[in-house]
Amino acid sequence: MDTTAVAEIWQEVLGVPVKDDDDFFALGGQSLAAMEVVAAVRRRLGITVRVRVLLEHPVLADFTERLAAAGAAPGRT
Repeated sequence: MDTTAVAEIWQEVLGVPVKDDDDFFALGGQSLAAMEVVAAVRRRLGITVRVRVLLEHPVLADFTERLAAAGAAPGRT
């Protein structure tokens, strides 16, 4: 999965430009913003993922990799 779509979601939620190696929390993200990201991922990309995944994988490239795995096996992440 390309990080572009996920980066767009992060940018909208956080209000800052995002690169592949950026950390969600270093950019100002917090738990409520993480919930917004997860909801947007489900709505736009059709991938259901728990907030815990973003908390454990806060770097954009790592989080996107987890989403790719979740997209390949819906409901498992």
